[in-house]
This record gives sequence, structure tokens and C-alpha cells, in this order.
Amino acid sequence: MTTKFISNPSRRAVLGAAAAAAGTIAMPSVLRAQQIEWIGASATPPTDFIALSLDVFAARVKALTKGQINITAHHAGALGGERENVEGLLQGAIHVATPGAAILGGWYKPAEVWTYPYLFKDVAHKDKVMTAIMVEYGDEVGKQAKLRPVGAIPRMPRTLSSNRVVKTPADLKGLKIRVPETTMWRRTFERFGASPTPLAFPEVFQALKSGVIEGQENPMALTYNSGIFDVNRNLALTEHMMQDNMMVLSEASFRGLTEEQRKLVVQAAREMEDDLRPKVIADDNRILELVKAKKIAINEVDKDAFRKSLEGMEAEFAHVKGWIEKIRGIA
Repeated sequence: MTTKFISNPSRRAVLGAAAAAAGTIAMPSVLRAQQIEWIGASATPPTDFIALSLDVFAARVKALTKGQINITAHHAGALGGERENVEGLLQGAIHVATPGAAILGGWYKPAEVWTYPYLFKDVAHKDKVMTAIMVEYGDEVGKQAKLRPVGAIPRMPRTLSSNRVVKTPADLKGLKIRVPETTMWRRTFERFGASPTPLAFPEVFQALKSGVIEGQENPMALTYNSGIFDVNRNLALTEHMMQDNMMVLSEASFRGLTEEQRKLVVQAAREMEDDLRPKVIADDNRILELVKAKKIAINEVDKDAFRKSLEGMEAEFAHVKGWIEKIRGIA
């Protein structure tokens, strides 16, 4: 599938028109009288599950509201990256965005909890938690950051690819591993014993090829689809983090709806989760078979040993402690 990118002038035109439209639908009397046109944005190609989730959400919103709310989706970073999309929400130029859950930490610092290591028991627990706390979490973020998370876009656990076999933290000693540019990720891998190197993802493949780094961690599908297994021939099933993306509205857009419309938008998010979760799991199983076919050495790890190396780390991130306690309280 060919991805069509919007040039910067066109991007500004779309965002400007959306902002103008947002101004015309802010009044409840207007909302009740005419169709609401929203702009949705993802930073991934249309075939990626993050983009697909926006399409599913848009379709369910339109169906549930009987066409009253129509979301036009723009994919592949046509309206900017994830951070730009969130900024667009606050400016009123975008109405629905799909950022990584922890990216909201730039506006609501406790959102960094979503990259806290070994927060969930497994994928089923992660999905249960996201559904159980989404309303409370959305209320809190809406109040403090003027952003409204309404649903979790499912992603699979992060695993570790490298040029060596890794089964315990001791095996990571000195390993130069790329991590995203956040303190939480860096401290996690320092505690594991590695030598973390913050690096933007587009630079990862060449850095592995040149030996600047020796490993990286991501959901297995992204590692495979990025060609990284052509460089890293070992895969450790660490499952150290499980970070979903989120379906996020601006609080102004959400509160500008009628109570019934808000209920239907939240229902659409739940139905999006139900639709995507089994598909993402099935795709991960498909990717695993493709990885095996490439003769990649795959091994389980001693997760208890990895967890032990993290003991007390939450004291370094006091701003996420409250949410950690809530999440661990969900069986």
C-alpha cells in the first residue's frame, strides 16, 4: 500500500481548517444541530495496528452516533509525530490522537507509569488493567492536562534483540543497548546491568550495523518489520515492558459533547479495544513463526532475576507510585 504524505504547507492548511471548524462546533446548541467533523491523527502507516485502531474507532463512533460525529483519519505522520499530534489536540487543530501512553508524560507526568518495567503480569493482565482504570485515568488526565484518554490501543510486550544470548541480568553486563530517550528506560537498563544508549529509533538499524550499539528492545513485530533481525541474531523474551498506545481526545472536544455523545464515544473506544486485542495477539504469533524461520536464536529469561534487579526503583519515580499501587491491586 502506498502511503501519501501531506507536505508541510498542506499540513498547515488541514490543521488550520480543523482549528476553524473546532471553533464552530464548540457551542452545545450548534453540536445538537449539525454533524460534528473531527480530525484524527496517527504517526504510523495505514497498515499498522495503531493506525487501524483509529480507523476502527472512527467507524464505531460514526455508527453509534448515527453519523453525527464523523472522524477523518490522517495516517503515517501526515499531521506530525505523536508529540505534535498531542500539541494539535491542545490547540484544537486535531480532535483524536494515538500517542504512546507514556508520551502524555510531557503534559501529565504520572503517565510515565506506562513504561515502568514489569508492571503487568502478562498481556491479559495488561488488557484488564487498561479497561478497569481508563475512566478514572481519563478523568485525572483531563483535569490536570486538558487531555482525555478514552481507550487503550493494544501492543505486545517488548523483547530484547542483541548480538549475544541473554537469560539473566548478568548476561547484559556492559551490553550497549539502544533505549528510547527517557529517564525511566535508561534507569531500567542500568539496573539490569547494561550500558543504555538513548537513540532515536530511525537511527537504530545503522547503529547496530556499525557496532555503535549491540542490541535494542521493542515489540517483536516492530523489530522484525524493521529488518533488525538481519543484524541481531538473538532474541530474549524479556517482556520487560508493555506499553499500549492510547486513543486521546482533547478535554475541550470531549466536554463539548452532550452527555449521551460522551457515553457513545467511550463505548466506541471499548469496542475498538475488543476488536483489536485478539488481532494483535494473533499477529504476534504470526511474527514469531517468521522470526523462527529466519533461524533467530530465541530464548526465555529468568524474569524473577530481572524483577529483583529493579527492587526499590519506584522510589526514584515517586510521581508514578500511586498508579503503580492501583495497577498492582488489580488481580
